[in-house]
Amino acid sequence: MKHWSRLQWTVHILCWLPLVILVAAYLTDNLTINPIQAATQRSGDVAIIILLASLAMTPLHILFNLPQLLKLRRPLGLYAFFYATLHMLTYTGWDYQFDFNLIVASIADKPYLIAGLLALSLLTPLALTSHRWWQMALGKAWKRIHMLVYGIAVLAVIHLAMAVKGDFLRLQGDIWKPLAASLVLSLLLIVRIPPLRRVLTARHRRGRLVKINRQPARKAAAHTPSEVTAPEGE
Repeated sequence: MKHWSRLQWTVHILCWLPLVILVAAYLTDNLTINPIQAATQRSGDVAIIILLASLAMTPLHILFNLPQLLKLRRPLGLYAFFYATLHMLTYTGWDYQFDFNLIVASIADKPYLIAGLLALSLLTPLALTSHRWWQMALGKAWKRIHMLVYGIAVLAVIHLAMAVKGDFLRLQGDIWKPLAASLVLSLLLIVRIPPLRRVLTARHRRGRLVKINRQPARKAAAHTPSEVTAPEGE
């Protein structure tokens, strides 16, 4: 923690902020007329936003040569898991009091719950194996396992799209959140297309080489003594 950069501190604070706001709203009776629904929706929205943000770190690094963003992938993924778990517990615990029969009946009546439950089930092993020890222990299998995060993001967006009330064909109702999430996820998946990814990676490498080659020149210029004009008459 003592080695965190200013950017890392900012990200951690921003990730805790939604929970602080949610708890404060609950304690002050400002969590709308339906607090259970509000808490469920807010925690789910935050989970998707942070999950998409975690997926955006590598493309942003490749495009703009920002290696510091790579250190944010793991904490963002864990925060996404935290809010997704909170989202699930709010629904099953606060709303249904962990009544198994009622929960099963609600899943049968609301198909979007299946997509959400599957997304959280797949996200759980990724969160549990996110530590560097697991990365070393699993070897190449670790990367293959964690590639599931893209499928998880798709399931999360499907869950959100099916849960909202609206007409996507007529662009009516509360559809802006799933549309925005779908657009962001689509861009992130497009970047994963092999030909485009190779082009972006090659561009990133060229940028790094140019930056590396410029450093010796700058150091040499810094150590070169400045010219001194001889006084007139000498």
